[in-house]
Amino acid sequence: MLSPITGRGDDDEVVEKYRLVDFSDETQYKIIINELFVEYFQSLSKENKSKAKLALSYYLSRSELDLERLFDSCLPPFDPPKNARDFFVWLWEALFNDEYYTIDPNEVYKIVKDVHEPNRPAKSN
Repeated sequence: MLSPITGRGDDDEVVEKYRLVDFSDETQYKIIINELFVEYFQSLSKENKSKAKLALSYYLSRSELDLERLFDSCLPPFDPPKNARDFFVWLWEALFNDEYYTIDPNEVYKIVKDVHEPNRPAKSN
């Protein structure tokens, strides 16, 4: 979901570009989200859009998750807002407008520690 900024913290030109942005204003984050993430999301397949939406709603529904750590783990070219959760809420709003993101806590989810498992081909019997 964070592919448009993943690893960009290692790109000096991109880091310099964002160094000039006033990130004390949430509007700047929203502009970046609209410029980078909306088009990227629209380019995904229907299946990947569904997976990304479910993952984002899961993260937003779980208050115990460290979203700053998640954000920073992608090596973005700029720091998260003071409350990293805000970035993910703004991302949700840009992609899904007024849809409610909370997942029903009674639903059962399989938490997979191997982040690459969803991308592997299904095993045939």
